[in-house]
Amino acid sequence: MTALDCRVVVPERGVEVSLDVPAGQTLALTGPNGSGKSTVLSALAGWLRPHAGHARLGDVTLFDRDRHLWTPARRRKVGYLTQDPLLFPHLTAEANVAFGLRRAGVVGHRERQAVARQWLERVGLGDLAQRRPHQLSGGQAQRAAIARVLASDPALVLLDEPLSALDSHVVPEIRRLLSEVLRERTTVLVTHHDADTDALADLTHDLTKATPAPPPTA
Repeated sequence: MTALDCRVVVPERGVEVSLDVPAGQTLALTGPNGSGKSTVLSALAGWLRPHAGHARLGDVTLFDRDRHLWTPARRRKVGYLTQDPLLFPHLTAEANVAFGLRRAGVVGHRERQAVARQWLERVGLGDLAQRRPHQLSGGQAQRAAIARVLASDPALVLLDEPLSALDSHVVPEIRRLLSEVLRERTTVLVTHHDADTDALADLTHDLTKATPAPPPTA
């Protein structure tokens, strides 16, 4: 387990946020739409280059704008679950989960299949491993996406409103699943639901109380 220390400054979006997440704990980022929650996750995942700041995961630097350091997203050991599951439509659930395991160091096709199947069993999709995304319900697709994120054993887990797109009857079950699988994993959770914060988070950071970054000068 590794701790996260970061400062993300994106003036054009009015974002200036500093976070410290102890190893193995979950921090919930809260605040209204437009407060910068998803921007912070995108910067940590390597999908967005902030104007200034840094992010360190243990002794690994994800980025440091002052030192001109930037680790590509594929090398960050960060698992990012977006609001949309973003499963590959032409792959089965099992193949979707197995897709990133080669990069994670899981050697051999059979071994990757076995790891993927283990995670699908854990999220309750073992019987649906050979189905493609269009053959899954929204809740099942989200479970497959959760399995894909966690199968590669990321050092940091990022969750962007993981329950917001689900049918209400599915939410309690997925929330219980996340509560189980996120134990002792360093995690940043974006949510505006108190129930998610209460069930999943060890710490909270309200972005409505943050000082917005000034716009960039011409």
